Amino acid sequence: MSWNYRVMKRMNESGEYDYGIHEVFYNEKGEISFWTLESLTPVCPSEEGLMHELHLMLEAFKKETVLYEDK
Repeated sequence: MSWNYRVMKRMNESGEYDYGIHEVFYNEKGEISFWTLESLTPVCPSEEGLMHELHLMLEAFKKETVLYEDK
């Protein structure tokens, strides 16, 4: 199983979308299997680690936005 960060959009109570960064996990076929329930805020033990996580999160903007659907 593999994972990466993805931008996800979720409909809010006022009928508009909210966007966040989520960890998204894939099955053997490369299809999305599941994702984190809440969007992420990176916390790391070093500035270098935080910079690395932020770079990974920025890569999410190069991929298609995923619609958050309650399953």
